[in-house]
Amino acid sequence: MGHRQGPSPPWLPLAGGRLPPMSDQPAPHIRLATDDELPEGLRGRGDDFTRVFGHNAALFERWNEWYRPLIRDGAVSARLKEMVRLRVAQLNACDF
Repeated sequence: MGHRQGPSPPWLPLAGGRLPPMSDQPAPHIRLATDDELPEGLRGRGDDFTRVFGHNAALFERWNEWYRPLIRDGAVSARLKEMVRLRVAQLNACDF
């Protein structure tokens, strides 16, 4: 089983989301990772993801409560989980 070849899925032009960021400033009560805390390849890219969640900060907080243990905990290392996530995104032509 491999990556299928052929025309792009019809939803592909919509990739990247539909909600614009609330502002250039993240929600003030949500702590963002500093560049020093990010892997080198992610430093300086900005944080549109959090700004889009600014439309509903409570949703971001609930999502983060679910996501953080998923990424950081478990028998599989966070590094391997990130590598798998990036490969799946690549196979699906996802920018994130």
